[in-house]
Amino acid sequence: MAVITGLAAMPLAMIVAITVEMAALTAERGRMQSAVDAAALAGARQASLSVASASVTNYAVSFASQQVVDLAPRMRISFTATQSVNNTVQVNGTANRDSFFGNLVPPGGFTIRVSATADALNQQPLCVLGLRDRNKQSSIWVNGSGQIQASNCLVHANGTIRSTELGRVTAGAISARVRAFGTGFSPSVNTGAMIIQNPFQGRQIIAKSECQKEQGEDEVTYAGTSNVTLPAGVHTQRVSVADQAKLTLGRGDHFFCDGLEIKDEGSLRGEDVALLFERGSLIAEDEAMLDLTGRTTGAWAGFLIAADFSNQSDMVISSPNVNKLLGAIYLSNANLNIDTAGMVAEDSRWSVVIAQNVNLSGNSRLVINSNYAGSGVPVPVGAGNNTGPQQSGARLRQ
Repeated sequence: MAVITGLAAMPLAMIVAITVEMAALTAERGRMQSAVDAAALAGARQASLSVASASVTNYAVSFASQQVVDLAPRMRISFTATQSVNNTVQVNGTANRDSFFGNLVPPGGFTIRVSATADALNQQPLCVLGLRDRNKQSSIWVNGSGQIQASNCLVHANGTIRSTELGRVTAGAISARVRAFGTGFSPSVNTGAMIIQNPFQGRQIIAKSECQKEQGEDEVTYAGTSNVTLPAGVHTQRVSVADQAKLTLGRGDHFFCDGLEIKDEGSLRGEDVALLFERGSLIAEDEAMLDLTGRTTGAWAGFLIAADFSNQSDMVISSPNVNKLLGAIYLSNANLNIDTAGMVAEDSRWSVVIAQNVNLSGNSRLVINSNYAGSGVPVPVGAGNNTGPQQSGARLRQ
């Protein structure tokens, strides 16, 4: 009877032992994954500080090993780390432990393999962001001989970034969530990057009641050689500047209910101004001249041009004389289209562009400077070098 009981008990004991071992194996796998996750993030944070590549990878390996030092007596553990040219850090871990029946099941023991990848965030100021995140659509597109020149800046596409013909993007760092099409990128594009959320989400143009009032004229036109100063406030009619007319915007917030067009040899100037579009947008064409500096104080401090979320009218620059656009350009649901034969914004100490799509063609060159200190215009939180703690450091890829 005792023999029968012993024989019956042996399988049960074995089942219990196997169950305990499998539970331990699951827990150890979780520890290993947590170790590489933490190490990849730690390495990416180091990379964001422009630490040398060898130091970053050595640091990540050491960091991972420290997380599982208590597992070393019963497991053979090793870690490796790599850093890409775009400051993405990948950490791989392998652990081997004894299995059942003298490592026969499975043969050679249990092997745990884990991996984690993290992106260094904002090692460069965020200067150009294409918001459109549909997989098959470009959120940044440079065509013809168009160029984006953004030294010491991050240019990021939430969708695809595209270079066709001789189009070129030169920046401190370039990234895209989906893919890069073409070869005109320096440095190479970090594809598969995390999406960057709209940093200005929720901002609205608060002038709807004024814009909905009955309008007398459809358009106010300044023409000939007129020289006019337009006070800040709500402009219910479309504003047009033509011929050789000069329009100066008074300091403050300018709410446009139906757009602003500068054409012929007309000029638009303004310091400490925000151009806020309920409907319509800014169009600069022909030989029009623009010299604009964004708001220094108030609710729209740091902004130069912004459009309401409901506004899908594209901002268009086809004049070669748009030399100064100091501040943030924010088109939450519209595009910035540039097709000219010259440089745009090159005289600005700094600029930020956040739009659904950023499209350049012809011989146009969008110059994004990042000389924030001493500009007099504060950088809005979420852009430029003012990304805030919620977007700094590193982010783990899922």
